[in-house]
Amino acid sequence: MALNVKNNRGFSLLEMLIAVVIIAISILALSGVMVNSISANLRNELRNASVRLTNETAEVLLAIPLEGIESCGITADPGALNYKAEYSYDDQNECLGAGADYLRYPKPVQTVKGFTQGFNITWEVLPLSSALRQITITVAYTNRGEDYTNSAVIYKHRTL
Repeated sequence: MALNVKNNRGFSLLEMLIAVVIIAISILALSGVMVNSISANLRNELRNASVRLTNETAEVLLAIPLEGIESCGITADPGALNYKAEYSYDDQNECLGAGADYLRYPKPVQTVKGFTQGFNITWEVLPLSSALRQITITVAYTNRGEDYTNSAVIYKHRTL
């Protein structure tokens, strides 16, 4: 018994074009989402690096005797907030200590997601009493023309 098939030509060219257009629009929408997620991921990585630098700086400052702590900083990004040329990351920065003492501080230039980012790390010391200091640590950086900062306040007591 033979079957008669009246329409055995498959898809028409118009149907294929419509399917390709629908797929292209879907891929275009997904690529926009991918770009946004990559950008958000980079911002989060930079923020994480900033928080890490704040914590590392706090650890160094808490290890220094109370009399040796003064307002200072380490800056590497001239375009970001709190930049001062004298706050270099080398033995020329007198407030970091003599000789190679500056190496105990975190490096202000970090590699984040395969590219180099400069951070400006500064701290302000406010004496609250003869035995207590308030230290405000600020890490600033620039990403895509926008300024970002991360700040933390720590307290250093003579006995700590």
